[in-house]
Amino acid sequence: MAGSTINSNVVRFGLFELDLQVRELRKSGIKIKLQDQPFQILAMLLERPGEIVTREALQRRLWPEDTFVDFDLSLNSAVKKLRQALADDSENPRYIETLYRRGYRFIGQVNGGAAAAEPVAVSATAAPAQTAVSAEPVPAKSRGRNFRLLAWAFGGLLVLVAAGVWLMWPPAPPRIAGYTQITYDGLPKMPIGTDGERLYLTELKGDQFVVAQVSVTGGETSILPTPFRNTTLEDIATDGSALLVGSFEGTVTDALLWSMPLPTGSPQRVGDISTQGATWSRDRSEIAFGKGPDICVAKANGSQVRKLATVNGTAFGVRYSPDGGRLRFEVVDPGNGFSTIWEVHGNGSGLHALLPGWSRDLQPQEEDSGSWTPDGKYYLFHSFRDGKRNLWALPEQKRWFGMKAKPVQLTNGPLDFASPVASKDGKRIFAVGVQPRCELVSYDGRSAFTSYLGGISAEGLTFSLDGQWIAYVSVPEGALWRSRVDGSQRLQLTDSSMAVGLPHWSPDGKQIVFMGRSGKTNWRAYVISSTGGATRELLPGAEAGFDPGWSPDGKSVILSLNQSGAIGIVDVQTQTFSPLPGAEQLFSPRWSPDGQYIAAITSDSLKLMLFDRASPQWSELASMPMGYPSWSHDGKYIYFDTTLTDDPAFFRIRIADRKLERLVGLKNLRRFWGQFGPWTGLAPDDSLLLVKDTSSQEIYALDWQVH
Repeated sequence: MAGSTINSNVVRFGLFELDLQVRELRKSGIKIKLQDQPFQILAMLLERPGEIVTREALQRRLWPEDTFVDFDLSLNSAVKKLRQALADDSENPRYIETLYRRGYRFIGQVNGGAAAAEPVAVSATAAPAQTAVSAEPVPAKSRGRNFRLLAWAFGGLLVLVAAGVWLMWPPAPPRIAGYTQITYDGLPKMPIGTDGERLYLTELKGDQFVVAQVSVTGGETSILPTPFRNTTLEDIATDGSALLVGSFEGTVTDALLWSMPLPTGSPQRVGDISTQGATWSRDRSEIAFGKGPDICVAKANGSQVRKLATVNGTAFGVRYSPDGGRLRFEVVDPGNGFSTIWEVHGNGSGLHALLPGWSRDLQPQEEDSGSWTPDGKYYLFHSFRDGKRNLWALPEQKRWFGMKAKPVQLTNGPLDFASPVASKDGKRIFAVGVQPRCELVSYDGRSAFTSYLGGISAEGLTFSLDGQWIAYVSVPEGALWRSRVDGSQRLQLTDSSMAVGLPHWSPDGKQIVFMGRSGKTNWRAYVISSTGGATRELLPGAEAGFDPGWSPDGKSVILSLNQSGAIGIVDVQTQTFSPLPGAEQLFSPRWSPDGQYIAAITSDSLKLMLFDRASPQWSELASMPMGYPSWSHDGKYIYFDTTLTDDPAFFRIRIADRKLERLVGLKNLRRFWGQFGPWTGLAPDDSLLLVKDTSSQEIYALDWQVH
């Protein structure tokens, strides 16, 4: 209000000073450009620091009653310009606090100004004072006083400069000071949260996903009983009283959502929500979750679902910030299959990629959503680039002049680290450390699986038609190799710039078709000569190409254009694509040796289907969770394995009479889960092949030092 007074025409706060007479805003003595309306708003706020200045009061000051203007839009724009001048953040303000629908409040420390002979009203309309010029000489006493004032001012400026340098100097980055192993079973796992005493995680035990717990000091994991075939842990309540879990069957991406009380109790269904990752708000009044491209929020019981935002891709791993004001999650780009971290405000505004510039600088192939430290000062996540997964910490507090902090790398091998979760006291980080390795084995037809080809660490094995050559994908490098079946004449066909999956040898033995993924593209179908050389795209311009396989005559390749279906045939010579009728929700196609049939699996991996090209019609062969169909070399059988079941096994089905035969159980085998699940196949004599997991995969507690 105009009657309030401060004993100066200059008001100082932080590194800023507002000169009301000359109508200037200065920062460390440097003039900051500020238009008239933002200047008047700042002056009004400084009249009453710490008090609310209503929007109505600002309207009366800035726009007379006879002014026609969109008041809300104009005021918001003026406040935004003021914040830009002050390098202030509306979400984490240092100077100007917004009170929704009410007004604004100056919350910074006002330091006052130089003494004046008379109090001067703080007014945005204060007129410049007239300066009197005296012809009298300045007395020596006055000159001495002026010199002392100048010295004091110069000394004060030096202090301000030193303080500014000290404040802007970046603190020492956080670093890892030590490691402690927490688990000792070697099974694939992912920690989600802790109640301070126990760490809760999802684990792949046998052939099922389960929810387990382990002491934060280390020891043996124990499974939490649930009535579901496969269970994933989504979140833990802030007070540790309940878990949010998902249940699923087959390879469906959406899980049904349940609330499970701790330490014991029966899970309760959360409305009709199915999701790809969910989280509770801090007070458990709401649930946020990803649903395809949508970020949604619902009441804790699953009711009143509303959409907050929509992204270009699929949203996973939603997490609330400690203050509840923001949500972060990862988005898988349909164009390249890579994930990046995104953020949106709790009201649905401000949707943006969290680290776009950082991604361009470092060219990471993946950023996976993480979690905040309990005090909200750091956001922990892992990123994959240069063939390694490492942990990073992003400081949440902005630096001076609005400079954004950059992520700090915490780990750098030899283990891959992923899925970081901070301890309750914030002094440790729990994460999974992985050293991927596997062993190729075959079933001897009697009772045991034995090492095959020396037990090489590889998957995706494919044989030339004459059985003399093999091609495979090395683990963990993900490169394509070729050799004789005895291991001689070994040749690496692709380098580290491309990840490779599921190769297949052409009938004439001259080419290999495979899935490839570079740093900028999704999985696409490529062809390379079996003697090496340049790769070429099978279907230029296609966004994706999954699981390609040759026709018996070598003139065509069958594949899926996306991971959930849309099978079609590519003419190799003309590079034209022809969709297969009725194959929109099928994948993993396999051509029979005589070319009459095409086998495929439904997108949920629960049914094996057969396409008769003479009919042409699809028919169901088997119904159970399954993967990796393979034709016998005489074309009489289709072999496949079952997974994510109580009793995983190898099966085969005879095409002539649809007779299903169980060959061998896989329950006690720890199978290696590659990028497309646990691979299986057939040797030239139709003996069964699979890959055993010999990886080291444990949870570690990382002690870190934060300054």
